[in-house]
Amino acid sequence: MRAQATNHGGNDFGMRAMKIMEINPRHPFIHKLLELCPRDDDDEGSIPDEAKDAVMMLYDMALLGGGFPISDGKAYTERMTRIMQAQLGVDSTALVAEIDPPEEEEDEAPEPDFEGMDGINLDDFDLGEFEEEDI
Repeated sequence: MRAQATNHGGNDFGMRAMKIMEINPRHPFIHKLLELCPRDDDDEGSIPDEAKDAVMMLYDMALLGGGFPISDGKAYTERMTRIMQAQLGVDSTALVAEIDPPEEEEDEAPEPDFEGMDGINLDDFDLGEFEEEDI
């Protein structure tokens, strides 16, 4: 699909005109969408927002599957946020209160005992067994 849409030698306007979305009337998604929509002609304005989001998600999936970019990224993000909220049962996207972790008591390292060392220095060690290269 991408090769057909983008490699025909036309301009950008021509590529936009080549989008074709086929709908399978037997698909379960289409049947569910039909159940959500009102049957009366005079009740056009009462289509639930969930149905509108689902239709637009089908369109966006078709665009992405065909190698086309999504036409309105901001609207796509808003739809995905609503869908994620519904899926996860999140009422609001407002940030929750910051967590204050409890203060942990730091274990203090024991003080080294220098009393019995009487000033150790390099002269106290026999360095004769090491070669000059090792030092």
